[in-house]
Amino acid sequence: MKFEVIGIDYDSRINNFMVSARADYEWYLNKTQGSEENLEIQRDIIRGTKPYKNLRADLKMGCILPTIVLAARNIDILVTEKYDKNDGFISASKEDIEVLRRIIDEVTPKDVDIVDGLQRTNALRQTLEELDQDDRAEFLGRSLRLEIWINIAFFPLAYRMLLLNAGQRPMSMKHQIDILSGGLADDLQDLDGIEIIRMKDHKRRVKPGQFHLSTLAQAFQAWMQRSPNVDRTNLVVETMVVDEALESLGIDLSDNDDANQRDGFRQCVDWMLKLDRAVGDENNRFFGNDTVVLGFAAAIGFAHKNETLQDRLNSSMQKMIDEATNEKENPLGVLTFDQIRKSVDTKRSNVGEATRGLVFRAVREYIMQDGTSPMVDCWTQSASMM
Repeated sequence: MKFEVIGIDYDSRINNFMVSARADYEWYLNKTQGSEENLEIQRDIIRGTKPYKNLRADLKMGCILPTIVLAARNIDILVTEKYDKNDGFISASKEDIEVLRRIIDEVTPKDVDIVDGLQRTNALRQTLEELDQDDRAEFLGRSLRLEIWINIAFFPLAYRMLLLNAGQRPMSMKHQIDILSGGLADDLQDLDGIEIIRMKDHKRRVKPGQFHLSTLAQAFQAWMQRSPNVDRTNLVVETMVVDEALESLGIDLSDNDDANQRDGFRQCVDWMLKLDRAVGDENNRFFGNDTVVLGFAAAIGFAHKNETLQDRLNSSMQKMIDEATNEKENPLGVLTFDQIRKSVDTKRSNVGEATRGLVFRAVREYIMQDGTSPMVDCWTQSASMM
């Protein structure tokens, strides 16, 4: 197997080092083996369409693939600290290039995510399977160009991926966020009281603080686009949502407050964790409901980006947590919520969509009132708009 580092660059927009590299197919397929499972939920693999059939035919003839983009975690990049991040053309020494080569060469597949190039990777694997045994060695020895983002956090990686696909015929934003969900789990796992359940764990939520990674990935999208409805089928609307998401992520990347780009969504999840504990085991199903989580995340995201509501967000959420902790009979008005939810006319409305909207409007109303109206009243107010 062959792998070589060509150079390093620093992206000042997302504050991260990127390594330009080259590898043979064997090295690449080995390092990305199982990465689809690492990502929990992956973009639908297109197997039979004509463009990918043609690509497999071209691969057998020796075509050069466009650069594939990877993210690699748990990499020791101490060697990069000596270089000036403001240098627009970093000239790394041969010694440092070799150090980076050795370090990246030792990365394990569980720490590698495919950011851009999943379909090409699938085409490589399928082509290899289609080849006769005698032709495989030559095929595996061909070269591939790589762009490797080292230890990149979830927030800037999400921005990078959305930007990469903007203007193309892209996978949906939902699929893009799902692809990055492994990084999201790493970013949230140190929050107090959280237990992230991955798809491969085959576990059910049985107590407060447990959240499925797929739910958190959807919650991030809802928070980012400020809407609880994450499944978009209208291409025009989807494009507008992606543009808004890029703007939202771009604003946060530029925010030097606490020098922490990820605080917004982490704070959102932290609030939900505290509320989840406050409503108690007997109401475990409340935040165990995906529609509730998405509605909360969207409302908090809405306030986070709204100039008028930003100043009320922290105080109102603290009041909500206090209210849920002190109200033992009907914390957060969950009994009222259940009554309203059960009254939804299933013949006229999609229950899931109606519930997400109910939660979104109620939480948004609570924040708008800066916590001066109890959640019971906010549920009633929200229900009047159904």
